[in-house]
Amino acid sequence: MNHATKIDGRWPQKRAETGLPAVVYRLEKQDMTVTLLSRAESEPVIELALGTEARSFPLSEFIHFWLTIVEVGFKRDIAKLESGEVFRRIRRKR
Repeated sequence: MNHATKIDGRWPQKRAETGLPAVVYRLEKQDMTVTLLSRAESEPVIELALGTEARSFPLSEFIHFWLTIVEVGFKRDIAKLESGEVFRRIRRKR
C-alpha cells in the first residue's frame, strides 16, 4: 500500500453502546475508516466506512474482499508496466 495508515486516537478504543473493544484506522486522503470490532460470542467484525457510507463484514469476508482488491491492483500494475517504456528498458538491459 502506498498510503500510510495509523490508529485514529480521536476514536475511543471501546464502543460506548456495546462496550466491545475496537481498533480504528483512518486513511485521511481517501476519507476511509476501518474499524475492527471484537464480539465475545462470534467472529470479529470489520466496519468499512468510505465517506458517509459504511458496511460491516465478518472478518473472513473482509479478508477475502481485501485480497481481491490487492490482486486486481497488482494485475493492473503489471499490465501498466508491461505496456510502458520502463518495462521495455528493463528487458533490453537483460
